[in-house]
This record gives sequence, C-alpha cells and structure tokens, in this order.
Amino acid sequence: MTEQTRPAPAEIRAFRAENPKMRERDIAAQLKISEAALVAAETGISVTRIDGSALKLLERVAGLGEVMALSRNESAVHEKIGVFENIKSGAQAAIVLGENIDLRIFPSRWEHGFAVSKKDGDQERLSLQYFDKAGNAVHKVHLRPSSNVEAYHAIVAELKLEDQSQEFVEAETSNAVDETADVNR
Repeated sequence: MTEQTRPAPAEIRAFRAENPKMRERDIAAQLKISEAALVAAETGISVTRIDGSALKLLERVAGLGEVMALSRNESAVHEKIGVFENIKSGAQAAIVLGENIDLRIFPSRWEHGFAVSKKDGDQERLSLQYFDKAGNAVHKVHLRPSSNVEAYHAIVAELKLEDQSQEFVEAETSNAVDETADVNR
C-alpha cells in the first residue's frame, strides 16, 4: 500500500471505534496496515512508544511476576501464563526456560515496542507489545491480576522513547520463515 492511500492515525482510530468487537489483527488487515501501525495510532492516548529491544525487555520482565506471554504467526497462537525465569540473553539469540514459559527469541528481529493500556469496563489491561521492522507482531506480554503493576510502570518509564509520534511506516521484509519467537511448551 502506498503512503498516499494509508489511513491517517485519526482514521485508524475512527475505524477501530466503529468496530469495537473486531480483533486488532483483523482491523489491521481490513485497513491494509500493519498491526504496529494500528497500535501506533493510539500513541499519546492509550499507548506509549518504548524501546523495541528484546534484550532490554528481558533484563526487566521477570520483575512483572506472572504474565501471559503471547507469540503467534499466521498458523498458530501460543499463549502461556507464567513467570519469565531462567533467562539467558545474547546478541544473536535469547532463551527463557521457565516452568511455564519456554521461549527462543531472536533479538535482531525485534524493532518496535509499545506499552498499551486498554479499558475493559472498569478494568485496565496493560501489555508490552513488540513488532518487527514491517510492523508484524513478534511477542506480547500481557499483565495478569497478580502481576506487579509498579514494575510495569517502571519498565515503561525506563524504556520510553523520545519519539511519541502516531505515524508508523512499515519497512519491507522478505517472506522468509518467521524466527521471532517460539513457545515450545
């Protein structure tokens, strides 16, 4: 899709408001934008841009306590509830070998990060969402009722970027096998 036909952030928000029951992934497909562009349109409203580094997240994520880790592609969705533990980080690969969360992460594929706050009735749902250069979701961490909300806010404050724009321009990527994250359990 060319930049001339890409919907503006306000148009993205309007479409989302008109379709409150539609899944984010489906909204992005309908608008012919990436999921990251959909999330970015809410920056300054319910979203904060944060550093997209997998390694910076892994340095801090254990402090959240119990979370839901979510990785997916076109064929599968893996959701695991647990604690990020036994984390080994490296520039080329990182591994999480916890009792419930078992991940293989390729940090070079992670590019963009967002802290997201959504209202669900009276409750606030908090998450950290990560995307590749093209705006495809690579991993999401959703807080649970027992999660450490103060640690979440500290992570957001530490990783907040100066750039808080609502615009998102997708980079071209190949159709190579997605190696972003793999939940094995």
